[in-house]
Order: sequence, then C-alpha cells, then structure tokens
Amino acid sequence: MSDRGAIRVMLTGDCPLLRSGFRQVLESAGIAVVGSANSSADAIELLRRTTADVVVLGAVTRHAASDAEELCGAHPSVPVLVLGRAGDTDAIRAALTGGARGYLALESAADGDLIQAVRAVAAGEMYLSSELAVSKAPALPASRPTPPAARLTERERQVLTLVARGRSNREIAGMLGLSANTVAVHRANLMKTLAVRKTAALVLYAVRHGLVTAD
Repeated sequence: MSDRGAIRVMLTGDCPLLRSGFRQVLESAGIAVVGSANSSADAIELLRRTTADVVVLGAVTRHAASDAEELCGAHPSVPVLVLGRAGDTDAIRAALTGGARGYLALESAADGDLIQAVRAVAAGEMYLSSELAVSKAPALPASRPTPPAARLTERERQVLTLVARGRSNREIAGMLGLSANTVAVHRANLMKTLAVRKTAALVLYAVRHGLVTAD
C-alpha cells in the first residue's frame, strides 16, 4: 500500500462505463484508482510507470483468463482480481489457473463486495464470491501459492533492502523521504508478510532472495 495507507488500484477492462462505475465505488471507500486501461497490454505498460497494489480486471464482454495470465506474468507482484459472471465456471477456473488472486461474481455483488474483495486481495488473501466459495460450487483449481517476495510492494522492497544493510528507521526515512513512523509501519508489514519476528530474519530473507549480498 502507499505511504498514506491507501490501497492503489489499476482498473482494466474494455468497457469504459463499467470502469468509471468501479472507480466511483472504490474512491468512495478511500481506495485510490491510479490508472484505467482498456486492455491487459495497456495495463502492463501503465504498471511500468505507476505503482499499484491490485489490478481489477473487468471480464464482462470477453474472456479474462488470457488477460489475467498476461498481467500476472508481466507483473507477478501485483495481484489480479477478476470481475465476471458466476455461471461461467470454465472462465473462473481458467482465470484462477492463470494466476488471478480473486474472482467476484457481478450478478449479485454490491458496492461493499467490491471494496471487500479489493482489500482482501491487497492483503495477500485469496477472494471468491460467496456463491463460488460454498461447498456445492463447481470445483475450482487450488490457487497457486504466491511467494511472499512476490507480494511485496516496491516501497517494501526498498525498506527491506535498507534494513538488511543495517539502516535505522530514521536513516531509512531520510533516504526515502518518508516519516520514521511510516518506515516503522512498512517494517511491521514486512515482518507480517514474511512471517518473521526479528530483524535478523529480515536480513536473512533479503540475502537469500538476492536483495542484498552476504558481505
């Protein structure tokens, strides 16, 4: 999430009217819409210049599986939430297999459901509409587990790298133009995401994943 704590969303889909409606719903809940794209290709290009925590992919007029797979392949650290039809079981299965982290069925969805889905996916959780998650729903593929490193935002990677280099919260704040409190929040989020409790474990993780060298 951004330094102010707001979730940043990229809207993607070939229906501008729907994207406009989704924007109004999300922004009413304090979720920042940082971009709107007509296709996955446009979204991939925008994500090279704009940081987002979630891509919301509207799949009302076309199949979402290939778009989800393209987005996840190009930007694996940004989770994708697909909005589509509940009855299209093949499309749901294909979207999740393609890497999507959530699927919201639009037929019965209220504004609050979209907000809840975005927040859940941004927090690293898997989200399925209630009618898809019940036991009688068609069997869906097990979601591919997202490695913790892939869930880190660019800012969290910067903080992790500096923590691993022995910088204090105050030093990191000065280097990144943040407040010390914001750095502390990022540090706490890192420990939660990586399931560690000590700075030494953060350093070890950073070394193992090539963010810093052992020396």
